[in-house]
Amino acid sequence: MSNLLLLPIKFFLIGLDFLIMLITFGWWNTLKKILSRQPLRSVPVDKEESHRVHSLYKGKLLATPFEEVSTVFELAQRSFNLYPDAKCMGTRQFLGQLDPKVKKFGDIRWRTYSQVGVAANSFGAALRGAGLVPSSKEASLEKLTTSCSLAIFENTCEEWMIAALGAFSQSIIVTTIYSTLGMDAVVDAVKDGAVRAILCNKRNVEVLLTKATGMPSLKTIIYTNDLIAGRDDFNSKKYSWNPSNFL
Repeated sequence: MSNLLLLPIKFFLIGLDFLIMLITFGWWNTLKKILSRQPLRSVPVDKEESHRVHSLYKGKLLATPFEEVSTVFELAQRSFNLYPDAKCMGTRQFLGQLDPKVKKFGDIRWRTYSQVGVAANSFGAALRGAGLVPSSKEASLEKLTTSCSLAIFENTCEEWMIAALGAFSQSIIVTTIYSTLGMDAVVDAVKDGAVRAILCNKRNVEVLLTKATGMPSLKTIIYTNDLIAGRDDFNSKKYSWNPSNFL
């Protein structure tokens, strides 16, 4: 009996949902595209199917976003100069793991564009001090023979981005290794790319050292404290190298 009483409400809600769909579908824009023979979806750029753009922007693409910008680092540097005091990167303070599935976080700590720029430039200079050199100006499929690669084996965090920008500032290649792939993927990436330095989480330093003999090109390990609370116990004295925190 109760189901019969609820049946009118059910039909009313279905009809209301259909009416809202009709109103919000965007008929006018769709009709304009059909009448003007514009493609309803994205179109290829310069007949290259792998590069697509919204049909309204076809023919309006710029070679560079700004006249003085031709690389990712130059784009970031432009922001460092234009917005030095504006908020750039915000990270919530990690206070610890409440249980295997729940993390506890505190307040957000912000870096300004100027602070991120200084950190990135300092990191890039430190990479050069560690023996890394700029990569070739022309890309090729030849195996790398110079120490021009930094591997990043870390979750997405502010140190990840600062390290990448720092490498870009010195024309150093960045090899990203997903943290979910495991240590075998790290060893393969380091060997194939003749990687000289790696950025990783502090928790992974010890296991990296156990694999060091299989990565002869690797000379420098730089670690982050991402998602490591102050009370986490890591005895750095047992490590056989002198860590430097460039960030």
